Amino acid sequence: MQPDSEPYFIPSSYSRIIARELGLLERDLSKLLAGTGLAPEILLAGDESRITGEQQLRVMQNARVLGNAPDFGLRMGRQLQPSAHGPIGYVALSSPDLLTALMSLRDFLPIRIPFAYLTVEQDDRWLTCKVDYRLRADATQSRMLLECFVLVLQSLIESFLGRKLTEALIKLNYESPDYAASYGDYIHSLVLFNQEENCLQIPVAMGAELNPSGETDSHAAARSLCARLLEEVPVTSLSMSDRVKRYLLAQPVGSVNEEDVARSLFVSKRTLARRLQREGSGYRQIRDQILATMSSHHLRDSGLSVESIAALLGYHDSANFRRAFRRWHGVSPQEFRQQSKRQ
Repeated sequence: MQPDSEPYFIPSSYSRIIARELGLLERDLSKLLAGTGLAPEILLAGDESRITGEQQLRVMQNARVLGNAPDFGLRMGRQLQPSAHGPIGYVALSSPDLLTALMSLRDFLPIRIPFAYLTVEQDDRWLTCKVDYRLRADATQSRMLLECFVLVLQSLIESFLGRKLTEALIKLNYESPDYAASYGDYIHSLVLFNQEENCLQIPVAMGAELNPSGETDSHAAARSLCARLLEEVPVTSLSMSDRVKRYLLAQPVGSVNEEDVARSLFVSKRTLARRLQREGSGYRQIRDQILATMSSHHLRDSGLSVESIAALLGYHDSANFRRAFRRWHGVSPQEFRQQSKRQ
């Protein structure tokens, strides 16, 4: 596919992932953005800025130099779990089978990364996912992009299957890099270089693998609710509390803690607490507000059991969820649901 000259705009969240992978502190963010004309604020959690594809390539190039890491494309790709792509990743993981999940990624990825293209083909033997992009990039940048794309596919498939993907065949159209021995640390299947195309192939029978979670409807409902709540949080003039709220809503519920939030803002846990306190807030208060809102929505608008809601909100013990719900709302989950039905 030939590169286009038109600019493509993608979320700044991918550059935020790069900054976290490098372990940068707040004072170092400008180094990552050198030559882009971007302000460091775009790297803070909750920012919804969109940057051009060229700016993204420059950030990746800067990261490669800052980290003294020829293999930075692999390092970056390893961080691109399905959750990194927002609702698109969750739509894919809520699919009934693996083929549908890959088709979902094919259909929606250009919305998130407009210069990325994925085709899905199958024959009697292989299910083939071909990756391509429309962006002017030199050989090093191109290699980093392709490494990222391959690991995006691997991550989605492994998240869906719940295990490492070892049966795949990875074909890449560039020569074996100096760090080729490191590929095995990131990619779990056979990799072939100097190929005619860039693709990931899995045995065709794997496309029929069913979603092991068995709760696609509830997970889809959970992500839909998060998306709605996310829209209610302002995207400009963000306070620290707003940034924390947006970050929490953009992650799988219960998958992050206060330390993760602080790292996403490139500050220490103590600094985060101090800044939230100045706004009359705190991490636990924000988290409880989100969980209280989500729990009430689920009880009022869905037929999910209390146990299922507890699991969706990250509670391993439904009794702990019931106690927390009573603290938030003054009644038990069952009583809240009954009162909602009478209204």
